[in-house]
Amino acid sequence: MPVEPPEREDRPLGQGEGGPSGGEANGSRRGRARRVSLASHDEPSLAEDDQTASETDQTLSDADHSASESDQTSAERDQAASDSDQAASDHDLASGVNRAAHEFSRGIRQRSTRQREQTAQERLQIAEQRDAVAHLRDLAALARDQAADARDVAMAQLEAAAEQQEGTRALTGVELVARAAEQRKRAANHRAQAASYRLLAAEDRQAAAWDRQQAARERQQARSDREALAIELERAAVDALTGARTRAAGLRELDHELARARRTNSPLVVAYIDVVGLKAMNDLRGHAAGDALLKHVVAHVKAHVRPYDLIIRLGGDEFLCVMSNLTLEAARDRFDSVAAALNRASSPGTIRSGFAQLRDHETAGGLITRADSELIRRPRNS
Repeated sequence: MPVEPPEREDRPLGQGEGGPSGGEANGSRRGRARRVSLASHDEPSLAEDDQTASETDQTLSDADHSASESDQTSAERDQAASDSDQAASDHDLASGVNRAAHEFSRGIRQRSTRQREQTAQERLQIAEQRDAVAHLRDLAALARDQAADARDVAMAQLEAAAEQQEGTRALTGVELVARAAEQRKRAANHRAQAASYRLLAAEDRQAAAWDRQQAARERQQARSDREALAIELERAAVDALTGARTRAAGLRELDHELARARRTNSPLVVAYIDVVGLKAMNDLRGHAAGDALLKHVVAHVKAHVRPYDLIIRLGGDEFLCVMSNLTLEAARDRFDSVAAALNRASSPGTIRSGFAQLRDHETAGGLITRADSELIRRPRNS
């Protein structure tokens, strides 16, 4: 192949000697030089891609370590909740479920329910972390694919340049072919790494799905525990014999009634009730007869007050009735009716009662004490 005159290489494209054919030859040579230059300039870009992939690897390693620690924490909390449940069950079995044991085991169950809720939340966070890890792995795989594509482009450019210069510059062509082979090798490595990252991303997504399922199971278990606990608390708040509220639960509800009365600026009256003759009934006819007397009296009280009025068993033969939006006179009239109904009933039953209306800034204890004081001052036959 003839060699172009040296002076032509410095002239613009299409303006050399020999007309259009000379310009085309000059342009072809410049195109080859530009492609080779482009291939060589791709190397820094690929090096940057490698650095990005390395940083992504470190991020994924950190995320995996964090997820592993969260898994360990969740497993420990899960084991603690299981141990608490077992301890509560063993305690109930050993103690015959008396009241103190019941309160103790209920506290254990409450703590285990809270632990399960926290475990479920942590598992959800782990699932989100695993999703984030999978996303990062996808990005890393995409980056490596793009790097492989860039190396393929550079390889093709170098091979084209080698073929065009093979006749005149055999040594340079060999160098370019060797570089193209190296580019192919790098591209193959990047594709293999991208495939590895895709496999890891799929595994992370599968682990995230498992974590979500486990978190859902934990939330369901915690929900069941809360429902069972709510039923248990409701049963503990009701006196099994009379159906009145127990002292602890009733006094908490009394505080709510006082707050509501002050908020709405409405009257509130309490009646302190004493069932007359309970001890004598127990002594003469037995505790079953005494229990029947208590049920009989409370049934009559419920029949003469409103369904939402609060009746609390303070202990033994003493009860408290809380009546909101009712004046003191109206409350006395209601309990006069209760006493009259008991006198007319075929079964024996007598009550004594004292009343107090809520004052400004008065506590529940002060209100109850005033009602009890009035009951003590009243004659025994009233």
